[in-house]
Amino acid sequence: MSEETAEVLTIKVDEEGVWIAALSGRFDLPKVLDFLMSKGVRKYNQGAVKEFVKQKSRTYWKIAPRNEAEEKYAQVVVHVAGDGMSASITIEPPFFTHPWPTPKDIEESLARRGVVFGLDEEVIEKLARLKIFNEAITVAQGIPVQNGENARIEFLVDPDRPLELDTEAQKIDYKEISAFVHVQEGQEVAVIHPPTAGETGRSVLGEEIKPIPGKDSVFPVESGLNVSEDGLHLIAALDGRLLRKNNRLSVLPELEVSGDVDFSTGNIDFPGCVKIKGVVRDGFKVVSVGDIEVRQMVEGAYIESGGNIFVAGGVRAMARGRLISAGDITASFVDQAYIRAQGSVIIKNSLLHSDVGANQSVRVMGDRKSQIAGGKVLAGLEVVCQILGSEMGTKTEVVVGISAERAERRRELQALISRYEKDIAEVDNNLTFLKNLDAKRALTEKGQKQKISVMKTKFQMQAALIAMTNELKELEESLELTKTKGVVRVQGVCYPGVSITIRGVVYKVKEAFKYASFTFDSGEIRLRAFDA
Repeated sequence: MSEETAEVLTIKVDEEGVWIAALSGRFDLPKVLDFLMSKGVRKYNQGAVKEFVKQKSRTYWKIAPRNEAEEKYAQVVVHVAGDGMSASITIEPPFFTHPWPTPKDIEESLARRGVVFGLDEEVIEKLARLKIFNEAITVAQGIPVQNGENARIEFLVDPDRPLELDTEAQKIDYKEISAFVHVQEGQEVAVIHPPTAGETGRSVLGEEIKPIPGKDSVFPVESGLNVSEDGLHLIAALDGRLLRKNNRLSVLPELEVSGDVDFSTGNIDFPGCVKIKGVVRDGFKVVSVGDIEVRQMVEGAYIESGGNIFVAGGVRAMARGRLISAGDITASFVDQAYIRAQGSVIIKNSLLHSDVGANQSVRVMGDRKSQIAGGKVLAGLEVVCQILGSEMGTKTEVVVGISAERAERRRELQALISRYEKDIAEVDNNLTFLKNLDAKRALTEKGQKQKISVMKTKFQMQAALIAMTNELKELEESLELTKTKGVVRVQGVCYPGVSITIRGVVYKVKEAFKYASFTFDSGEIRLRAFDA
């Protein structure tokens, strides 16, 4: 005969059967069922158990006949993850007259399943000592394979280097500034850092997992560049301008026009960079896949560049000139022009009566009289100037901000995430209920299928929630950038006659302001101090 005790219950077995008694009255049916499970008593008379709970008998109460076939030893159930990188065990408790498995017993069970690497002996000892049962515990971890890193290109000359101008300086000689990146024949432009092989991993089954080596890389060369024999160095093959377009690198030859673009030259369409020392006259065209640099002035001409446009002398377009750039447009002044830049528009002196659009910023700074007056200015992020409008109340329209589509998508994501979180919480409650029934051996075959179905539903919902949360995070970061930069800033005076639109909200300036910033806040445009 054997006997064991718990805090409020005790159990024994003899030739006649299995008996249970109360040491105190602080228990109910679930507590008794848990107690029997912990003692490995799997079969019993449910009616006898319920009556025992009702009577709370302090004398031994028979709940099952003696059946040695049911008096099972502990079972150590081993589960190896599909990728072989972890193993867990679940201990099914022994009938209480049989011993609890020792750490050695557990390790032997693992070895029979082939788990021989990465054993956590401390966890195994704890499982045996604390007699943790019916709970999957990870007891072995493999070493994850470290795949190799791909080759990396390092640019020694940055093809995307922005034009750096001290727009606050009072003395800038625009004729001496070059807006473009030049290289010389033989100059090293970039190097490739080779891929790495990675580090071998090992599964809990002792198997080596070979890493996937990093992928090699080649320079994205279009023309005007040579690759060294070992493929690791990129060298300029000629003097010219370094340009990246459609993620391909080129050193383009430079077409230099020593005088004006007029009837003596005709229109220019050049597959490289163009440098014009004189004026681009009214009615003429200059088209280039590379950068365009004009050292004097642009009149009512058409200028189109696949790179940047730089006009040292300014643009006097007479309502006919058009400047279109895939990069930035920089000029001393602009008057009555149509301008579109995928980058930014940077003006030193004045931007007058023009239709200007930039995906990034419009900056008219560099002189105390730097002014935007008349026309329409659109910018994705910000408009910054010294003077906005004029004393005469010239109608001037400025638009900055984000699209309505982005704001609507944010609202959709926030509502979906809230709904999914509530649904997952409800699924969790259902799953907990089913697991509790399963633990008490009270779950039917139909219930088992339902539990699996609920678990699958939970995993699918969690995956969808993660995707939506990541999208919202990226969108919030984008909107946060717009919040910071989506402003109109005037360091000098903003005059009446100016209309400012930020994110669809319109603000009409009716009195003069100095040192002002116009920002979007809580659905309104608010006036704040100028922030450089």
